[in-house]
Amino acid sequence: MLSRRCESMAVRATENMLSQRRESMAPGTQGGTPVPDKAIRLVVRGDDAGSSRSANRAVRDAHERGILRNAGVMAPGHAFDEAAEMLRGANGLCVGLHATITCEWRQLAWPPVLPAGLVPCLLGPDGAFLKDTVELWNRRPSTDEILAELKAQLGKARAAGLNIEYMDTHMGFEWFHGLADPLRAFAKAEGLSWAMESLSPLPDVGQAFADPAERLLAQLGAAEPGKTYLLVAHPAYDDEEMRALSYGDEPPGKAARERDADRRMLMDGRVLSWCRARGVELLRFSDIGRSPS
Repeated sequence: MLSRRCESMAVRATENMLSQRRESMAPGTQGGTPVPDKAIRLVVRGDDAGSSRSANRAVRDAHERGILRNAGVMAPGHAFDEAAEMLRGANGLCVGLHATITCEWRQLAWPPVLPAGLVPCLLGPDGAFLKDTVELWNRRPSTDEILAELKAQLGKARAAGLNIEYMDTHMGFEWFHGLADPLRAFAKAEGLSWAMESLSPLPDVGQAFADPAERLLAQLGAAEPGKTYLLVAHPAYDDEEMRALSYGDEPPGKAARERDADRRMLMDGRVLSWCRARGVELLRFSDIGRSPS
């Protein structure tokens, strides 16, 4: 009698174990963690590769060991050649042209890819790009000169062996009157996704987060399953190179700390675990289609 009871208990325990294992592998769960029927879709974009060696390393590392799936390169940047070498053929990384017609850094000067005489309205007396888009817009720059420079930047990136799949703008200059449609048409003609099309930002969860990774986790927790969101970051390391740079009235070192925080957020183990456990789809721009007609 005792033997049969023990045998029955063992059978029930085995059935329970198998049932739990089936549940953990069933659709809607990952390792026992419930997953929404429709996963959050997240496009993570890292800007400014080519602007510094620090940014180049951070973009590479955030892709290889983090959630970054899209990286924009700056062809006029002084660290572009290194960026191209690092990102060329990077498995699973969608590379874009971070179209650049200004240089905000006080300590740097970026010349155009084209000869200066072909794009005079974009340049200061030193032959380099102006510091901000408002200063440039006050000149009412030529759309033809802007598009010619961007075509040269794209050609430089492609000649460096980069498979450019999307285009966005550094410092968001598409607001220039009459420029958005020509930029969109340029991207379409070159076979690029126009990455400035509207994608929803992650939900606003307030500013009470000292840790950017904790803020991102709160935003993901508030996100609507099945919806596609855009997260833009500017990863770099808080190193000697970045600490020497500043823009506007900011003191040197501030940008280095902020951009290192972006890098750490993209590589944070808690973020990686949250995304895996809940089946977050980390998308490339190439996954969400080309420029619309």
